Amino acid sequence: MGEERDRKEQHVSELLRKAREAGLDGYAWATSLGFATIYREYNGIGPEWAGQPIRDFTTKHLALFEPAALIHDLRNYKSDGTRYGFNYANVEFHENCMKLADAAYPWYSWRRYRARVVAHALYDFVRGEGGWKAWTDCFNKKLTQGHGDTET
Repeated sequence: MGEERDRKEQHVSELLRKAREAGLDGYAWATSLGFATIYREYNGIGPEWAGQPIRDFTTKHLALFEPAALIHDLRNYKSDGTRYGFNYANVEFHENCMKLADAAYPWYSWRRYRARVVAHALYDFVRGEGGWKAWTDCFNKKLTQGHGDTET
């Protein structure tokens, strides 16, 4: 268990480094939450309701976008339950995915444009009904656990 925790801590630290180096939006905000919160809330790419096996699969195949997903998970954790907050988190996620796609490949590479198409597909997914469910689930979880932590 300790070895697995060490691997996850190292992985989360690496994602934060990549987010900082890529100049991702929300990086400073995310790190202000503290490493313990970041570590606890990051669950890979995909909503909690999809289950860990699906998140493991999508995370493995979409690893390029993990730094953006980490920030997005934290936005969900701090969900305010509003459409405005939901849209803000999703637009930020999209812009961050595009930055990661552009940083990963030179402008003349077809891989860059494939990654940008995938970024658009991820954006379509997170802003859909499944994303809204994840957003409101996070908000309701805070309310039922009595945290009262509803600000973004």
